[in-house]
Amino acid sequence: MSLKSRKSIDQAGPDNHEEKVISFRKEPDGTYTKITKTMIRDWKTSSVKSLKRLPDIEEGPFVLSEASDQYDEEMTYQDFDGSIKRMYFKRAGVESETS
Repeated sequence: MSLKSRKSIDQAGPDNHEEKVISFRKEPDGTYTKITKTMIRDWKTSSVKSLKRLPDIEEGPFVLSEASDQYDEEMTYQDFDGSIKRMYFKRAGVESETS
């Protein structure tokens, strides 16, 4: 059951909201690049449009981190068996920048 009253009136036209999609791309040298895309979703029709005026933001390089307490970025995904898994990324070369 919907939380809206059956007597409420929706606005005419699309109901656009901005969403950010973050993914990681594996590079041939074994590092990862963080890619952030900005999308527009119409909440009434669930259609998605990418914003051409905003380019994708690429950050990196990142390397996989084994320790879950020492990371800069975290990605959560659902494995094939349905369990939730996490990948931890640390910026490559951070130790040399702080020294």
